[in-house]
Amino acid sequence: MKTIYTLLVFTFCASVVFAQNEDYYNPVTKPVKESYEPVTPLVNTFKTKREKAIFAKYSTEKIRNRWYIGFDGFIGTDKSTLNNNFDGLVDTKSASRSGYSASIGWVNQEKWGVEVEYARSPIHNTLIINNSYPLEYKMDNDKNNIAFRAKRRILFGKSNALVRRSAFWIGAGAGIVPNSGKQKDFMEFEGYLRRTRFTNDTLYLSSDTRTNSKITGFADATAEYVIRVAKAFDLSFYARKRWGLGNSLSTQLDYYVNKVQTQTAMIKADGSGLAFGISLRYMLHIGYDDGGKHELE
Repeated sequence: MKTIYTLLVFTFCASVVFAQNEDYYNPVTKPVKESYEPVTPLVNTFKTKREKAIFAKYSTEKIRNRWYIGFDGFIGTDKSTLNNNFDGLVDTKSASRSGYSASIGWVNQEKWGVEVEYARSPIHNTLIINNSYPLEYKMDNDKNNIAFRAKRRILFGKSNALVRRSAFWIGAGAGIVPNSGKQKDFMEFEGYLRRTRFTNDTLYLSSDTRTNSKITGFADATAEYVIRVAKAFDLSFYARKRWGLGNSLSTQLDYYVNKVQTQTAMIKADGSGLAFGISLRYMLHIGYDDGGKHELE
């Protein structure tokens, strides 16, 4: 009996100790209150702010003057004139042309500019001989052109004239076409024309093309939109109208029937026409206005 009593006491004590240990190592977990406040991630905005500051600085810097060099590519047309078509035997038409050029320019206070350009661009004469299968021949001059232009920026609204930004420009200029006076092409054509059943006429046509022995000139007008693509580069898209001052290229036509010269004609070209081009310009020097304020946005 004593043994049973001792075992019960031992069991009760062990149960109490075990319960206390279980509460110690397994605390009651309290529910956590849910939070609906938005979490703002930490983002490094240093680079973005710096880029904005640099862009704002360059876009508001006041420029006193600048020098640039440009490289152009363009396409267009130029026309030639014919004073006699030999009763429809010969004809002429406008010719398409392409060219390239290099220029150097100076801009003052983002208002006015001057530019000197050397271009490799041909002036054409086109001869068309009409028969069952029309023949077309295109002759060109020495391709040298030198131009001087003045330009004016067109301002809209309250734009600051001293700030270099994308804008429209208009310009007018004049130039010279150095000519060598050399013969460019000489061609001969022969044919027959039936008069009666038993007789034919022998036809002969000669074409002698030469450049002028003197310097000729031209005038032009330009409209362009200049885009600032970087601190040191501009890109220009332009249209240009040109008026020739003197014939740079002439083609003498002589027409013979049965070895007797019956008619003459002349095709002349002075370079008048229209061109469309694109120009990439690199800033050689930029002079900033010392009195201007550099504002950062």
